[in-house]
Amino acid sequence: MSFDINAVLANAIKRGLTEYKNQLFSPTKRADWLKPQHASILKTIVESFNYPQLQPEGVQLFLDIFATFERWGLWSDYITVSEEAIRLDLPVEQLAYLHTNLGHMHHLNRNFIDSLHSLELSLQLVEEHQPNELLGLIHHRLMNTYIGLDKPEIAQEHGLQALALLGDAPSKTRASAYDSLGRIYTRLGNVALAEKRFQDALSLWATQKDYTHMARSYINLGYLFLGEDKLVEAQKCFESALKALGDLSNILDEVNARNGLGIVHYKMKDYDSAVTVFREAANTLERELGDNVGWYALRGMLIHNVGNALLAKGDFQLALVILNRSKTFWQQANDNLQMANTIGTIAEAYQADEAWETAVATYDEALTVLANFPNHPWANRLKDNFSKAKKTCAEQLEPLKAA
Repeated sequence: MSFDINAVLANAIKRGLTEYKNQLFSPTKRADWLKPQHASILKTIVESFNYPQLQPEGVQLFLDIFATFERWGLWSDYITVSEEAIRLDLPVEQLAYLHTNLGHMHHLNRNFIDSLHSLELSLQLVEEHQPNELLGLIHHRLMNTYIGLDKPEIAQEHGLQALALLGDAPSKTRASAYDSLGRIYTRLGNVALAEKRFQDALSLWATQKDYTHMARSYINLGYLFLGEDKLVEAQKCFESALKALGDLSNILDEVNARNGLGIVHYKMKDYDSAVTVFREAANTLERELGDNVGWYALRGMLIHNVGNALLAKGDFQLALVILNRSKTFWQQANDNLQMANTIGTIAEAYQADEAWETAVATYDEALTVLANFPNHPWANRLKDNFSKAKKTCAEQLEPLKAA
């Protein structure tokens, strides 16, 4: 009797796909308990790609777990498997969804050029042949990528296209489009319209019972209120976000909400509480990461805020140590604007410690980086602030030079 090892392996992989599908989408048990097995889940899916008869099922499970892996923060893992999946001979719609999801994961990883490439490929695949729902999703993802590229006007065009394609029916994509438009209007300074779009998103998230994205909209609205110095309203938003998250495995969203609360404490001049909350958020993230690399932008932000709060407390030397760590993270994230802000804050620490000459040199370093952002409103505000501070420090040096 012959023994077909390939058939045995294919059957084992098929059983694995079915088992993971049942566990991940059980109506009685949340998928988060499977997070430690994420590598095994992806391994089973990748193995299914080797068998043409299993590819449709394996690819569909991979598409179905997108939202779960996005929530878990396992973006790089998903990207790696996506790059294998898109090489398969698949129906146009599946291939388009793969490129669309790959573009979104690149966006989350701040690889905006790669994100744009994937999404444009997806658009080319479906522009004339696929339903409005998929086209609307692609334009929504393009909106997010152009937000990341700091091109709010182009992002807005894609956002409005997404809404037109999606129609009036409540959906998660429509809610997410409202949230992204809120971020665009925040960037463009249209506070009233930004708040309205965030509230529109929150209403839809409630009907969809999507508490992860509800929390994200609360966080975005909280940061909008922070920008308007509406501290009580901001605090309520961040607390509502944490309540919506509950015990879900949403480490990044939890950290963002706690960071917002830390900023509220900072603006209320409760610097001890601010340092405590910022450190809790940073430590939570580092525990989650372990020995892994990545998430440099979020790490840079959290560490910067710890250093800034220490500076406000008057702990200049420790602030300098922490802020220089933040500068390194911004370099790794390739975010020069945020890095310039941190360099300027380092200069402020030297200034507060009366190290005038070092402060002047450090302000110069920040201003050199900011020169690359001639039309950015925040960059221009930083330039004004740092130029004035540099002048103050230089004036302190004059008597020393005369002596």
